[in-house]
Amino acid sequence: MALPIEILEIVLSKSSVKSLLRFKTVCMSWNILISDPVFVRKHHLRQLQSKDSENLFLVKNSEVNSQGFSLVKLEKGRKIQTLQQVFGPYLWATVLCFCEGLILICDLSKDNFALWNPSTRTHTIFKATFYCGDAAFGICHDPITDDFKVVIAKSYDYSVYSCNNNSWTMLEKKYETKYNDYSVEYELGVCVEGTSYWASADELQIVYYDPRDDKFKILHMPENMDYRRSEFGKSIYLVDLSGFLCLYYEGRDKTVVIWRKGKGIENHTWSELMTIENMEEPLRWFEPKYLLGNKIPRRSRSVVSVSPIPPLSLCAGD
Repeated sequence: MALPIEILEIVLSKSSVKSLLRFKTVCMSWNILISDPVFVRKHHLRQLQSKDSENLFLVKNSEVNSQGFSLVKLEKGRKIQTLQQVFGPYLWATVLCFCEGLILICDLSKDNFALWNPSTRTHTIFKATFYCGDAAFGICHDPITDDFKVVIAKSYDYSVYSCNNNSWTMLEKKYETKYNDYSVEYELGVCVEGTSYWASADELQIVYYDPRDDKFKILHMPENMDYRRSEFGKSIYLVDLSGFLCLYYEGRDKTVVIWRKGKGIENHTWSELMTIENMEEPLRWFEPKYLLGNKIPRRSRSVVSVSPIPPLSLCAGD
């Protein structure tokens, strides 16, 4: 006797990605259900809420191009356990950004790109028909069309690649918003809730790409920010901490101040998260990675680069 489809969906939604990939071969109806974009989305959101997914990281051995990645787990004793080696479509790859389980990487030429799902080992390869050497990169998820979009932004124009259409829907389009001489050179977008954000290198400004109407917009900054303007690089930086967009900057007396944005793309409110004292290293060497209780492990030049992503998840469009 076959299980009702509602019961089957509940059971499968609680399964791991590895199990779901096996279950797709059970029968045609299971394959159709597991491949359905609505089911994929529900499963992904469930994985994001799982406590186990918070302890999984994809590690790259250096900031420069290197071969392969490692899937690691942070144990309760603060030890890192390597689970397995993971290899993408390019032998030597540069990670540009990530969004909801998908990673945007490019090869050495920076002409060939791939949207890669490390959990399912699937990828979509596409090529840029324009120069990207001085561009900023981002991935967005359009909740209206359930489409993942790759955004490549340059100083005077931007281009958008649609996964649903497998094509560039916009090529070198001029900006419609006031850009304030915003410098996007070599910047990587921070994707939170399906939206990519960039912090300006020249002006104190945060720009984001709204996938719902395909426009760049300005995000309001926190009020009463007491920051030191950097002589080298940017004065503010962005990071995703536990699913929240956060900004941080150098405060007074060797401190780093971290603010957290409220949930929702339309929410422009901020709250001060914490202040880190006795910072001896320059801000450009400091990078918080994730929240661990009331502590924030960070990256410096001497440790590996650890990117917190939900690697064990299915993603639509794969």
